[in-house]
Amino acid sequence: METPLNLEFKDFVEQSLTDWIETLDLVSTHQSDHPQGLSQLKKSISYSLKQTGKRFRPVLCLMISDCFGVAPQRVVPFACALEMIHTYSLIHDDLPSMDNDDFRRGQLTNHKVFGEATALLAGDVLLTQAFFHLAKFYQNEPSLGLKLVSLLAEASGFNGMAGGQALDLAPDKGKVSADAIQTIHILKTGALIRVACEGAGLICGLPEEKIKRLRAFGEKLGLSFQIKDDLLDEDKIGENSFLRVLSKSETLALLDQTTSICREILSGLGIPEGSLSNLIDFNFQRSV
Repeated sequence: METPLNLEFKDFVEQSLTDWIETLDLVSTHQSDHPQGLSQLKKSISYSLKQTGKRFRPVLCLMISDCFGVAPQRVVPFACALEMIHTYSLIHDDLPSMDNDDFRRGQLTNHKVFGEATALLAGDVLLTQAFFHLAKFYQNEPSLGLKLVSLLAEASGFNGMAGGQALDLAPDKGKVSADAIQTIHILKTGALIRVACEGAGLICGLPEEKIKRLRAFGEKLGLSFQIKDDLLDEDKIGENSFLRVLSKSETLALLDQTTSICREILSGLGIPEGSLSNLIDFNFQRSV
């Protein structure tokens, strides 16, 4: 996965997010007599958004644009909006009212550093600014911008990430099944991976049939990553791990099946062997 091309894309995303943080005009005496609160909010946003991560979703957008010969500058505003929403979801997931985590990526979680109220607001800002970001950068193409807003809202809301989190927190764990677990992961984790592919395809100007294939590819890719994560975490099986309801051999078979579907969808897109097929292989073989 860490090819020179992907590292270049990752650096591009990192710089774009840094530029966005630097242009946040939150600290102004014209806005408040007490700008310290706004300064803390900006620090809280920056703290989580700048934490080292794979940047998997935005890099996936850029990989797709590369496959279809589209300049990364065309896709990066959407890629950054995706990362803003992903980061907001992590901040909120870590709160005591949700997963109650103290550490994220080896560092104290946002609310442990800045307090619960500021962390909550940081997530709120990232969510809303993501859509402002899309509206700003695609304002000269209102039809495209509106479609991207719609897709991202779908993937983030009731029928996507937020709905998946609600299912994940559901108190009735006794009736869990492989199908129910798959639904949770398709929504909670897979929706943003799916929309990374679908949105990038839309920006690239692909025909509807190829965009549908990219949507299906993203959904299956997200699911295969979750299945692999469950296998790697077999020593600490979570409430909604596939290993809770399937044997290890059955889970491996599910990973193999899902991986094969990813390859089949990709072949139907007419994309030559390269970064996306390598990404599928990386997931299947990874050890972390």
